[in-house]
Amino acid sequence: MVADYYPYLLEACRENVLPLTSRCNLGCVFCSNKQNPAQIFTYKLPALPQTTIRQLIPLLNPQEKVIIGESATKLDEGEPFTHPEILSVLKMLRAALPKTMLAITTNGTLLTEKVIRELAALTPLELTVSPNSATPQGRRILMHDEAPNRALQAVDGLARHDLPFHGSLVAMPHLVGFEDIKETVFFLARHGALTIRIFLPGYTKFAPEKLKFPLQLWEQIVFYAQEWSNLLDLPVIPEPLIPDNLEPCIWGVIPDSPAKRAGLQADDLIKEVDGRVVRTRVEAFMVAKSAHNPNLTLTRKSQELSLQLKKERGQSPGFVVLYDFDPRRAVQVQAQIRRHQAIKPLLLTSEFGTVMVQKVLKHYAIQAEVKTVLNCLFGGSIRAAGLLSVDDFHRAAKAALSQKAYDLLLVPREAFDHRGRDLTGQSVDSLAAALKVPVALV
Repeated sequence: MVADYYPYLLEACRENVLPLTSRCNLGCVFCSNKQNPAQIFTYKLPALPQTTIRQLIPLLNPQEKVIIGESATKLDEGEPFTHPEILSVLKMLRAALPKTMLAITTNGTLLTEKVIRELAALTPLELTVSPNSATPQGRRILMHDEAPNRALQAVDGLARHDLPFHGSLVAMPHLVGFEDIKETVFFLARHGALTIRIFLPGYTKFAPEKLKFPLQLWEQIVFYAQEWSNLLDLPVIPEPLIPDNLEPCIWGVIPDSPAKRAGLQADDLIKEVDGRVVRTRVEAFMVAKSAHNPNLTLTRKSQELSLQLKKERGQSPGFVVLYDFDPRRAVQVQAQIRRHQAIKPLLLTSEFGTVMVQKVLKHYAIQAEVKTVLNCLFGGSIRAAGLLSVDDFHRAAKAALSQKAYDLLLVPREAFDHRGRDLTGQSVDSLAAALKVPVALV
């Protein structure tokens, strides 16, 4: 098979993401694919034939979960169960990777009783079901779902067949009200969701006015998420929520997990894992995940405790943390500064990342200045690094360079594909050429 999108399939598989199709059977009002500026080019995948999928499987890491139904660079994600051969594909994956966790994200509408029975024979399996609303009216408003009971019956079927699943929803209280969000969260909890993620809906400057989420409502959603986490005794996680510090604090604990059985609680502060001091939430989670029966030293309400998680190496520890910073990126930043022998490096970061990056540089004693890059290409509420363009970086860097001389620009790698090109097709090399300053991805 030869197709323009094939290199992106290969790159996705190297990240253990297996795209299957861009087709979707619903019309969600918040779908990001409908809000792209004209300069953005993405690929719409047909339902990949099994011959192609068979070629991609050897690229997947059997030691890590294989992710199906999530977005990949420049490939529009779709509903995986619209693939006409989805069960055959999953059986092929299971035969090739007999012990690998298959993590599938779905809207749930096509999970019939027959499909669920077949899925139950393909464990280890982890589903993320995104009903977005558990009410018929909410589903019609948000997803244009004219058969609103299908996904809700699917969630019930997963519970009856003891298939583990996570729940998620996009919060649109200005369209359906907070009560609809609460009802959806509690519906998922009643049916045994391991975690529930509540996503802030991003919108671009091209979105219709009714979709422009009043950002002041996000504080209320974060408040409710914490309240529901405590009430339901399971992690209800608002995303994105950038913490204001690097302390490895637990947001919540998954029911019937190693962390739950060991007695970990929300707000516990992890200090050490197997005697190793952990500096960030991400580091605490990764070290605990990679360890066999790790011993945790933690602080709970000023009291120091030691607990052991009974788990296999590579198994999730079962506690949930907000994503803050992977210390390996600090090492990459330091390495690029040394490589370029930079004395005055400038690190360009997204609006979401600015405060955290400033804290990280101070924490790791990295001598670099930080400049926030505004997203002018997408506009609206878009604040993430992955949607910044070369033009956005150029505008911010040019303004900074007009005030001060820098000898290296450090740019977040999320904004670029495997060829070093942004979503508009411009190369990161063009940034260096235009500004006459070396540029490094970190």
